[in-house]
Amino acid sequence: MAKVKFTGPEKRAYLRIPVRCDIKYIKLSKNLRPFVNMIKKSHVRDVAAGGIKFVVRRKMAIGTMLDFQFKMPGSERRVAGLGEVVRITARPGKRSYHVGVRFLWIPRRTVELIDSYVRRKRIEKVLKKVYGN
Repeated sequence: MAKVKFTGPEKRAYLRIPVRCDIKYIKLSKNLRPFVNMIKKSHVRDVAAGGIKFVVRRKMAIGTMLDFQFKMPGSERRVAGLGEVVRITARPGKRSYHVGVRFLWIPRRTVELIDSYVRRKRIEKVLKKVYGN
């Protein structure tokens, strides 16, 4: 049987898993209008029903509002909505940053689909550790 190290209680409201998918986003002003009508592209590093983490080249301020769209991993479904930057950290040895974005608005059904996907992938990961498949 595999040993599983207990790391303490989870502080996030939703489970999170690493993923790799493309994202398009636009920075918004406080009144939710685009600063510049320039769509930026990047890639998502992890996803949860409450938010995502992705990579940016230029540092963003905490509280920056974003209009975003990404394709759900393993499906053709697109997720679009509004989010707020709640965390930004420099990537060690790189000239880029990880940005944590909390979803402010996405359809409720999409939240449920993301949560279901994350839980399914988390169970697969645990079973793989336990049974070594």
